[in-house]
This record gives sequence, structure tokens and C-alpha cells, in this order.
Amino acid sequence: MRDYLSKELKRWKPPKPPSLKISFDAALQSYTKKSCMGIVGRNSERTVLGLRMINNNHIPTPLATEALACLQVIQMGLDLGFRDVVIERDSLTIVKKLHAQNEDGSVISAYITNAKSLSEIYYRCNFKHVFLAADGCDCSRDREGL
Repeated sequence: MRDYLSKELKRWKPPKPPSLKISFDAALQSYTKKSCMGIVGRNSERTVLGLRMINNNHIPTPLATEALACLQVIQMGLDLGFRDVVIERDSLTIVKKLHAQNEDGSVISAYITNAKSLSEIYYRCNFKHVFLAADGCDCSRDREGL
């Protein structure tokens, strides 16, 4: 019973109204330089309001895959007309770069700069880091203070 309860606590938690929570995952096939990502946006009632799958070519690294995916998620939310979003990602590096006040000088700086610019169009856009457990359960924890 105790294991069941701990897993229940780790499940996806809805955003506070009127926010939309957008979660996504991306993968890179390094030898072909192709990436694929899935995006799902849900409201506080857990209703799916947006769902998208995107394939990209010529992606050089896993970190570039994550950064491009985040940029595409931000764009998807804007395309759907949402203005108050929580964007969840398991890549702490990307979340830290999006929260950083200084200019990013890494090889993914163009993605990060564009993502920050697009996110300013929202009324509110909050980037959160989530831990993904092996059982597929997302263990959401706000890691903004890292």
C-alpha cells in the first residue's frame, strides 16, 4: 500500500488554472542526426488541449535536440493561443539556461536566445525541471532555485 501511495504522489500534477502545462520528450538518433519529439498540453482538468509530434533533421547533439525541442514547444503553445503556461522538461541543463539572466555562450545559444525571446510573448511562461522515473512516472519538482 505504501508503494502505491508514493507512486500516486509522483504522478503528473495538473497546473493551477488558468495555466496550461506542456510536457514533452525528445530523442536523437545520432548516426542519422534525426530527432523526434512528442508534446502534450493539458489544462487543470487534465484535458488534452494540444498534441504534436515533430521530426527534425540535421541535429548535431543530444543537447541541441533538447534545446530545439524546447523552442518548438514554446512555439506550439503560442500557435494554440495559450498565454499562461508551465513547460516541464527533464533536462536540467536546458531549464537552467532558460532561467539564466546572462547571455548563453554555448553551442546551443541560438536556440536558447530564441526560446527566451518567444517565451516573453506569453503573459506567464514558467520552465520547470521534472525528474522522470524508470516506471515512466514524472516526479515533478520545481527546480528553479538550482
